[in-house]
Parts: sequence; structure tokens; C-alpha cells
Amino acid sequence: MSLDINTPRGQESVQEEQDMLSILKSAYSSQFFHTPITRAALIDGFIVKNNELVALYESKCRRESASDFKTKYNNEWLISHHKINSGASLSKALAVPLWGFLYLVPDRKVIAIKITDDKGNYMQPMRIERRKTSKCCNGGTMIDTCAFININNGHHVN
Repeated sequence: MSLDINTPRGQESVQEEQDMLSILKSAYSSQFFHTPITRAALIDGFIVKNNELVALYESKCRRESASDFKTKYNNEWLISHHKINSGASLSKALAVPLWGFLYLVPDRKVIAIKITDDKGNYMQPMRIERRKTSKCCNGGTMIDTCAFININNGHHVN
């Protein structure tokens, strides 16, 4: 079975992720460590500053603009509820917050949203809905329980 990451669209996705991390590394004096991209992980990465774990992160790259999110999606970012719950549990266990990074590819802008505090408590209101979503970067669909987080509370990094 071929991994999604090994397809042309998968490689574009890897490049978009690298572009997002470059923006974040330029904006923050921290190191970003990504979990293995060839395997499913509970979160996408770790943020370290002065050799100390300071946060976890979940990231998504979307080929849509801030204007698209406003008009099409009511300024809401869809994330798998399982990923958010897993991140909150790890946040609590490791005593660091969980951040969400939404990279808007056409704008070359990252929206950073603090999802949990260092006790794993949710910092953003979110609605939960079961719905059909895309299965992966290469297409397909699946039914998933999704969290919808309003991006108005995030700050823009570019």
C-alpha cells in the first residue's frame, strides 16, 4: 500500500507544511519538532524553547484564503475531534498548552490559536458535529466527528 505522502499531492502537502513551519520559526524564537510524517500520531508536533518543552501543536494547511474562511466557513476551522481530545490529554499529561496552526496557503499566513492551557482545559469555544470530510490530501471521503473552532480568536503570523 502506497502512503499518501508518496504521491505528487502528498509531496505538495509536505512542502506546504515546511512553508508554514518556516513562517513560524521566523516569528518565534522556538524550535518546532514535527512528529513522523509517514505515520499517524496523536499530535503534529512539539515546541521547545531553551531546551524545555513549552507547547504541543496541531497544524493544518488549507488551500483557501482568510476571505474563503469568512465567506464559506463562517470563520470556523474544522479539526478532527479525536485529534483535539488527544492533544488535550497530552497537554494535561505534559503540563504544556496545545496550539493550533492553520496555514492559509494562498495568503502565506498562519493563524495561531491557543486550543488548551497547560492543564488541558479548552481555551476556545467549539462546536462538535459528525460529518463527511475529506479522507486525506489525495481525496476520498469519510465520516468523522469534527470540532469547529472559530479563527477570530487567533492571531495572524506572516
